[in-house]
Amino acid sequence: MVYNVTKGSELPSNTANKKQLRKVFLDCDVDDNSVLTMEEIKNAFDRLGSLFPGFRAWRALKRADKNKDGCISLDELDNLIDYAYKRGYFNVG
Repeated sequence: MVYNVTKGSELPSNTANKKQLRKVFLDCDVDDNSVLTMEEIKNAFDRLGSLFPGFRAWRALKRADKNKDGCISLDELDNLIDYAYKRGYFNVG
């Protein structure tokens, strides 16, 4: 089950939720190259229940892609997870 928390409400401070987010993002790495493309990030946000996964993926990439190569590497994955978590996306079960 996935919940999207409204802005301003309390997020559970549980590292298990971030681990589950990590699993969702890594499961969407269809070519197993440890790099998430825009399309793979979009698929992850779709699985997380985003109403506009393309927009959410674009925003996430703008925030998390520190080297501006257009993809999220394993070094940047924590930035992506933090972005999704702060926006209220977390997987609980």
